[in-house]
Amino acid sequence: MSVSTEPKGKPGRRSLTADLNLVPYIDLLTCMIAFLLITAVWTQLAQLKTSRRLPGPEGEQPPPATRISLLVGQDGVNVMVNADRELVPDRNGQADWVTLGNLLKTLKGRYPDLDDVQIASEDSVLFDRLTGVMDATIAAGFPGVSVVPGNEAGL
Repeated sequence: MSVSTEPKGKPGRRSLTADLNLVPYIDLLTCMIAFLLITAVWTQLAQLKTSRRLPGPEGEQPPPATRISLLVGQDGVNVMVNADRELVPDRNGQADWVTLGNLLKTLKGRYPDLDDVQIASEDSVLFDRLTGVMDATIAAGFPGVSVVPGNEAGL
C-alpha cells in the first residue's frame, strides 16, 4: 500500500489529507484467494474415508460375532480374527503387501458378509505404512476401515 501526500493549499505546509492506494492490497488478496481455492481441491482428492466408532448409550449395536483387527507395527502387521493372531512380517525391511493382501482376501472369502476392519498402529509407525495397510484392506474387499487406538483393537 502506498500513501500519496501532495501539498495542497498554502506553499510550505503539508495537507492533512492523504490518498490511500488500495490496488496493491486488492491484488494480494485476489492472489491469496485464488491460491486457497486451488489447494482446497487437492485436499479432497487425497483423502481416505475412514470412520471412528464412538461408544454411546443410544443406538449402540452389539459387536459382530467375528471381528477383524490389524495392528501395524515396525516389524510387520498383526492380523487378528477374534482370538487368532497371525503376523505378516516385513521382507528385507519393507512391508510385504502381497502377503497381507492375500491373507485379507482369504479372510474376505471366509467371511463374505463382514465389511469392517479395525486398524490400530504403534506410535512409531510412519504414516505411509498405515495408509498402505488401509489401501490393502480396502482392495481386499473391506470398505469399512476404522482407525482405532491400540487399546480398543483388543491388544
